[in-house]
Amino acid sequence: MPEGDSVYRQCKMLREALEGAVIESSDFRVPALATSDVAGRTVVAVVPRGKHILIRLSAAPDAADLKSGAEPLTLHSHLMMDGTWRVFDRQQDDAAARPGRRRSRPGASPYRPRGQARRGGSVRSAAEARTRISADVAIGQGSHTIRAILRTKDVEAVGFDVKDVRLVPTRLEEPELVGYLGPDILGPDWDLEKALERLSAQPDRAIGTALMDQRNLAGIGNVYRVETLFMTRTNPWARVDSLPEGKLREIVTLAHKLLHLNKDRSMRSTVGQAPQGRPLFWAYGKDGQPCRRCGTQLKRGEIDDALLTVDPTPSRTAVQHLRTIAWCPRCQAAT
Repeated sequence: MPEGDSVYRQCKMLREALEGAVIESSDFRVPALATSDVAGRTVVAVVPRGKHILIRLSAAPDAADLKSGAEPLTLHSHLMMDGTWRVFDRQQDDAAARPGRRRSRPGASPYRPRGQARRGGSVRSAAEARTRISADVAIGQGSHTIRAILRTKDVEAVGFDVKDVRLVPTRLEEPELVGYLGPDILGPDWDLEKALERLSAQPDRAIGTALMDQRNLAGIGNVYRVETLFMTRTNPWARVDSLPEGKLREIVTLAHKLLHLNKDRSMRSTVGQAPQGRPLFWAYGKDGQPCRRCGTQLKRGEIDDALLTVDPTPSRTAVQHLRTIAWCPRCQAAT
């Protein structure tokens, strides 16, 4: 699942492409928004909030022509496991359609132009030169995965496989979209003490589960959970109230540092050196390999992340949602 740093980079890309521009047309391919239209509105801001993307739009210039109403709106989306926003240069697309130019075969997706190159599984094309593709965000597989399109004079911003696409009045962002989230670990209003207070409020929870609960602090995902707990020698299943004094603060402070170090990188590294063609981790994805600290074989484990999704009021009947983690039975032994 894309984590807080992935969302930060997606918002930076969208902000550079859209902020201050007028939407010429929009296309929402989710049932609830099928008849919605935000044409004529200006993109005021693009804001990450934990793992949520908030595209804020101005008031409508002519409310009579817009079913979405006159007041400022926020377009909400969540990347979940495999969503991604992409930005395409409309001038290049228009040039490709000029008379005399070779056209794509009938039925071909306009978002996968001819001549594209594959690098390490990522799809790149000339129309994507505007931004680098983050290595930790999945690539949309074609037009059938599109859920939202915003077109300006110069670009098309396309949301592939994004989830929870909603339009709400901007004044209702907090109560309806993100108000339940804890302090944003990459946000300007990050509050360490509040995050520690929320984590400590449920002392019987496993620290590995508590860190992923976005109601405690927003932005940590499985990668940073695994790496932070390994680097602080913390057992993922240890109860919050069993941690030595100061350990909880050490864990959260390190997670905050790691996300900030990686927020402007297309590939992550937690090992103290810049990634060179691939992400660099201590433990994430390395179960079965020797621990880089003590040489013990890293184990593969599962931890239940049920009730930790985007729904602020999850069902009591939610099923288990087991996530795979790697951990060192020696460095992270239970105490």
